[in-house]
Amino acid sequence: MNKVLESLTREQLLDLVEVMSKNLLTLDGYWFLSIENRYGQSVAVEIDREAWEQFGVSEARRIKKFLKISDGTLEDLARALHFTSIAPVSAVSVETIGDRVVLNIRNCRPQTARLKSGRGLFPCKPVGLAHLSAFAKVINPKFKVRCLLCPPDEHPEDLWCSWEFYLE
Repeated sequence: MNKVLESLTREQLLDLVEVMSKNLLTLDGYWFLSIENRYGQSVAVEIDREAWEQFGVSEARRIKKFLKISDGTLEDLARALHFTSIAPVSAVSVETIGDRVVLNIRNCRPQTARLKSGRGLFPCKPVGLAHLSAFAKVINPKFKVRCLLCPPDEHPEDLWCSWEFYLE
């Protein structure tokens, strides 16, 4: 382990997790804008979808190993979703409701940044579906994901997107 990281306090490490989560989303945002400016939004969304789908596999493998998940139960998935790269800065909530897990994202930094810059929302539903489906399937290949709401869908002010996970 890096000596500098080892010297940090618990609070500093928690702050660093948040900084790294913001950095990932910032990089993704700049990358998306570069593609969007050059080739248009529909091409940028499709390329972003492919990239996040691949990332979902890698991210889930690392989290699954970190959490020592073997069975791939609903509880395992609910726990793993708290450790996604976007979770620390996205006001993520995860609930197990009967035979379903519901993931809600209450703070969407990319969409908020787009609105602040005057670019407007982008239809991220295919990106979220690809990422979360790939992620869930690594935890257990029998998991299915259904979008409850996500841009371009209308959404309440305090909820950007909502996803439901269930076993096939």
